[in-house]
Amino acid sequence: MAVLIVFLVLILIFLLVMLYFFRITFVKMNIGNFDDVNDPCNSVLGEFKEAVGKGIEHINSTPCKWVETYSFDKLCLKARYFDNGKTNTVILFHGYRSSSSRDFSCALKLYTDLGFNVLLVDQRAHGRSEGRLITFGVKESRDVVSWIDFVNKKYSPEKILIGGMSMGATTVLLAAGMKLPENVKAVVADCGYTSPVEIIKTVAKNFLKIKADIFIPFLNAFCRIFGGFSIKGVSTLKSLEKCELPIIFIHGEADTFVPCEMSKEAFAVCDEKSRIVTVEKAYHGMSFLVDENEITNQLRDFLTNCGY
Repeated sequence: MAVLIVFLVLILIFLLVMLYFFRITFVKMNIGNFDDVNDPCNSVLGEFKEAVGKGIEHINSTPCKWVETYSFDKLCLKARYFDNGKTNTVILFHGYRSSSSRDFSCALKLYTDLGFNVLLVDQRAHGRSEGRLITFGVKESRDVVSWIDFVNKKYSPEKILIGGMSMGATTVLLAAGMKLPENVKAVVADCGYTSPVEIIKTVAKNFLKIKADIFIPFLNAFCRIFGGFSIKGVSTLKSLEKCELPIIFIHGEADTFVPCEMSKEAFAVCDEKSRIVTVEKAYHGMSFLVDENEITNQLRDFLTNCGY
């Protein structure tokens, strides 16, 4: 009997530990103000803090309209629409536990100069959008479709470009394998990961120094029970096998959070219409900040080739 009690206690402890990791990984929480470059959560910006701060100020001072749509599971999703008076629109999706203002601090001016109206999305469980769980692109990829449909019905652009940073990049890459409206012509994916499982394993190994393989089935069980989704079997590599859209992959070669190799793996699945741009010494999400000229020129050339 004593052995059985000890065994049951150990199982309970293990499940509580798994529940803890599920919470800190998937559940929405307040970890700081990403739109304030002086907040401790933005310490990773380092030497680029001033540039990001100016970009956030530019976004906040530029006239926009808050708009909303509803997800397939009835969440109210919010975004800012910047009307540049153009016929093309770019829809941008930010990263994990971040904000559209920080991740795209320099993107509003960039895409405005390139001739786009801009929709900056607050991903589910972020910012003003509803939601309790972050699903690493699983449900977010379906939100991409919702936003595309919204933009088409509300603004009727000639062409749409979808883009994302980090988890946002994975979000649009997963969506790229779905049946999208014909006016969606291309994808921009900046430092995305290949799958939820692979990025969890990578972060666990590099930052927590643990091998997460044994924990994945339990985390996935909690995802199914509490969130109605699965992280297993979800892969941008599988999605891109069904994708016919040209994609430009952008990744910093010094990225220690999402390895640059993940973008290279995804690019290898694509055809000759796609391209990859890597930036030496650029950390996670820093490629444009490290080499603005290269990213701008490559993006402009890519978009021109795509007919924008």
